[in-house]
Amino acid sequence: MSKTNINEVEINGVTYTKKGAEIEPAVDTDHIIVIAQRGWIFEGQRDNGVEEKLQLLNANIVRSWSNGKGIGGLCKKAFKDDYTLDEVGTVSFPHEGVICTIDIVEW
Repeated sequence: MSKTNINEVEINGVTYTKKGAEIEPAVDTDHIIVIAQRGWIFEGQRDNGVEEKLQLLNANIVRSWSNGKGIGGLCKKAFKDDYTLDEVGTVSFPHEGVICTIDIVEW
């Protein structure tokens, strides 16, 4: 027996969703910046499904910047290209390894 949902239809085992219908993401995330111990700075999507540690998905290490705006400038979409980011994928931190997080990132 299939669920009744007016925003979806299943044809030959494939589920199609009405354009504009709300879709729940597979992973609950927030885009954040993490300042970790020893001066490491990362940006990525917080995996809200993991509680025992801080885990970032699609993470980058912030290697350098030269715009004079400091790490706070990375929060603004207009300055994103001024930073050198090295892709690392998924990265995890024990909670005690995190100095701080910046939770509002525009991009």
